[in-house]
Amino acid sequence: MSEELAGIGERAREQGLDIGLLAMGFPPDVGGIETQLGQIAAQFLARGHRVHVLCLDTHSTRAPYSASDELVNGVRVRRIAYRYHDHRALADLAQRQAADDAVMAWLAEEPCDLVHVHHASGFGAAALRAVHDMGRPLLLSLHDYWMLCPRGQMWRNDGVLCEEPQAAVCGACLRATWPQLMPSGGGEPRGAAGEPLSDDAAAAQSRLRHALAMLELPQRLFTPSSAARAVFERAGVPRGRIQVIGNGVEAEALAARVAALRAGLAPRGKQLRIGVLGSVQPSKGVLEFARAALALGDAELFIEVHGELADYHGDPSTARALRELAAREPRLELRGAFAHADLARVLAGLDAVAVPSLWNEVHGSSAREARAAGLPVFVSDRGGLVEWDSREGVEVLPAQDPAAWSAALQRFAKAARAAGPQRERAPGPGLRSARQLALELESHYVELVREQLGREPRLVFEPGSEARRGAAAAAAPKPAAATNWWRRILGH
Repeated sequence: MSEELAGIGERAREQGLDIGLLAMGFPPDVGGIETQLGQIAAQFLARGHRVHVLCLDTHSTRAPYSASDELVNGVRVRRIAYRYHDHRALADLAQRQAADDAVMAWLAEEPCDLVHVHHASGFGAAALRAVHDMGRPLLLSLHDYWMLCPRGQMWRNDGVLCEEPQAAVCGACLRATWPQLMPSGGGEPRGAAGEPLSDDAAAAQSRLRHALAMLELPQRLFTPSSAARAVFERAGVPRGRIQVIGNGVEAEALAARVAALRAGLAPRGKQLRIGVLGSVQPSKGVLEFARAALALGDAELFIEVHGELADYHGDPSTARALRELAAREPRLELRGAFAHADLARVLAGLDAVAVPSLWNEVHGSSAREARAAGLPVFVSDRGGLVEWDSREGVEVLPAQDPAAWSAALQRFAKAARAAGPQRERAPGPGLRSARQLALELESHYVELVREQLGREPRLVFEPGSEARRGAAAAAAPKPAAATNWWRRILGH
């Protein structure tokens, strides 16, 4: 370990919090959660906190579960080498001792005042218990439905939307997805608690029961939309347990970058380009949207798909169908995945963005980023996509209704061409920033340190505020002995 890395861990904790973040990945890893974590980590650093991240490295050739430490933009990051190699039963998606040991080893070495888990996939839901058992205050953000559904989206393998988990239905879906993990396909017939299982339905029920038990451990549960909260409540999480905290978008900076790039582009005449951004999966409705758009027969209307075309839990049908459609129709352009640093460039070249999701989207970050850039947005009436502070510039359309989408695109094309290149591209109002998100989370963090550790943190700013603290307000009383046993043991 470098002296620079060691110095961060050993630094005298005069001001600020030591914030632990746990997730599947962290920048430069690509993904919505990864991007959000990078943004809020930068905000925490700017407010005088220190940030420690534990994530996975699924591309490493190092020994499984070995750790690699690095600094990423001032954030101390530990990446655990993991290749999903040790799954022998469905229960292994929920709990593996080696993963728990990796979490506990990280906490034994890092001076985290609290841990905010943003996704436990790869580690397993039992990572929450590992944090809990190490005595750290614990928060969990539910960015999708992975805790309830191992596929993550409550979207069945046969293309049906699930409103709540049901043991028999889940068992059949998971058998089709990972037959090798289910009792009927030769997977070890044991549950998350080690109990023997009789069939696939019992395996699905055991995993759900374990997940609900793990959801009892965090002192704070968050999700970005009330629609997502309702899904978890239907599954058994008590009402009032989950708080809705919307994700943030770097709206002002993004709008400025897009405007500058757009000013340098050559006029396109009557040509219009509509983008679909993010992962390309059956549940995202990209194939259905492309077909509806192309059915218009508008020779100057192009569809750009910016996202990786890959198998979805072993199912290649959507990626294959999109490639075949693009080979026949030059108006469908498959641009591939892009780094978040290239988002402004992508948006600058578009005239609108579509989010035609078929699943109950938890938040819909790409729609909000498009509105920040002043682009009109078309979204399906699913989940958190319809929960806007303002509907200006947003048209909500029924999912799986190609005629409605075709008609909306036709209206848009007519209006856009009539307005010409000078048409207004004003950013949508009411967009929440990453800074606002970080401020709200900071307030929760400080409350938990007070409640769980009996300590008043020394802060640069008032919690959740832009106001700086005075010297008197920042004075730190002696920690409560009864609630700081782990600090004495670890020497923090």
